[in-house]
Amino acid sequence: MIAVLGMLRIVPSWCYWILALVALCLGCEIHGAGRVQAKWDAQVKLQAAAAEAALELRREQNRAIGAEQALKSAQIQKGYDDEMAKVRADLRNSERLRLGAAWCNGGAPGPAQASGAVGSDGASTAGRLLPPELESAVRALIGQAEEAAATARAAQAFIRENGMAPP
Repeated sequence: MIAVLGMLRIVPSWCYWILALVALCLGCEIHGAGRVQAKWDAQVKLQAAAAEAALELRREQNRAIGAEQALKSAQIQKGYDDEMAKVRADLRNSERLRLGAAWCNGGAPGPAQASGAVGSDGASTAGRLLPPELESAVRALIGQAEEAAATARAAQAFIRENGMAPP
């Protein structure tokens, strides 16, 4: 043991002071780094909490917008359904379809004949009734055209209501 202490006396004392100073600096660095890391971790947690709060606020806004859009969509769909119900009722309640006199006589208009009651199927008016198959096909085509027009009107209403139409 005395030999070890004797060897320590060989090293000048200023080296011990430098060694102590380096140890003190390293201790301060380790302690300071721990404090900086603790502050960093606290700041990261604070930012994560703020981001989560902002995300939850955005989710709430999205739910409100979704509910508003669902209400608008239901109103547009109701308008479309009402319009289509009216069109279908008009098609069901309309008279039978007739060909005009120009179609019946090969393109030459015939003399006007008004011998029967207007609007009756059995009346002999200018023109003739369409066959039932052709009449149902024409009515189906009219229904499809009206449905396409109603869809376009519903789309226009949606575009106008959501401010997507140009000024």
